[in-house]
Amino acid sequence: MENNIDLLKSLTLLLVEDDDELRNSIKETLSIFFKNVFVAQNGSEALSIYSEESVNLIITDYVMPTMNGYELCKEIREKNRKIPLVIMSNYADQEKLLKSISLELTDYIIKPIEYKQLLSTLVKMIEKLKRENLLSFNLDKNKKYNFFTKEIYDEKENLYIKLTKSEIIILELLINNLDNIVSINTIEYSLSPLDHKSEQAIKNIIHRLRLKLPKKILSNIKGIGYKLKRNH
Repeated sequence: MENNIDLLKSLTLLLVEDDDELRNSIKETLSIFFKNVFVAQNGSEALSIYSEESVNLIITDYVMPTMNGYELCKEIREKNRKIPLVIMSNYADQEKLLKSISLELTDYIIKPIEYKQLLSTLVKMIEKLKRENLLSFNLDKNKKYNFFTKEIYDEKENLYIKLTKSEIIILELLINNLDNIVSINTIEYSLSPLDHKSEQAIKNIIHRLRLKLPKKILSNIKGIGYKLKRNH
């Protein structure tokens, strides 16, 4: 358990809770363990943070204004099938529990939250990350991308390959959409939501990234986008 808890120091968590006092209290506890804890007052605000920040884990209240916890998790699941999700509720509502099965929750916490229960939930979330290979990603039998150090490790050469911020954004986007085409527009938005980035500028970044990746893993779908192929 200690190794798992230590691992939290490299992770970021998004906490979603509409009660100010409770949100601040839970954040204070979680901040002891995590690299960063983002907070949101409702599902809508949480979605904005999720799209702009690198979030590894999500804990959300169920009943909230604007967008509740179930609706938030449903939206997140459409974008990411693997990220660990935990819902908090004031009581064990059978209907809510049954409704949430399709969300593949890592845990369902009943308030008030006890410290021991919170620790147990965090360990379950880490185990979920491990099962889903979300701590690192094998590019091939020699090269592995580490989501926390943001480096590629070449085991054969015993070499750590540094990536630029733009290369990291694109590589993680491709990994999260493995075997699917990621459009040029999506890449442009991920790199710079407010400023236009030319197609040539994106091509230049892709070219530099390709030199650091195993051969033939990254495909160019002409005029549409790019695809990272699964390592079989």
